[in-house]
Amino acid sequence: MLWNILGAAAFAALVILLCWALRGLTLLPVRAGEGTRIRLRLDISGPDPALEGAVAAIEWLRANGTLRCEIELRDLGADEATRAVMEALCRAGRVSIVNEGE
Repeated sequence: MLWNILGAAAFAALVILLCWALRGLTLLPVRAGEGTRIRLRLDISGPDPALEGAVAAIEWLRANGTLRCEIELRDLGADEATRAVMEALCRAGRVSIVNEGE
């Protein structure tokens, strides 16, 4: 009976390892050409309480090498609170801000 439990635990561990490996394959790095730069632009209008979380998620992809890009925020009429978050992210050097029409 002990061998059955150990065998089932080993099998479950292998299945989890296989799922983890397959998940890793879905996050293959995005590769740009030699003369190509990737810019990710977020168009923001109105209130956006999730902006900092979205930027943090993109930075996580950038930090682990999955997505090498610059992050741009385009202000299409963001409210004052969102604009303050955008400016704080820009001052921290995490993003650049592009105004409407640029």
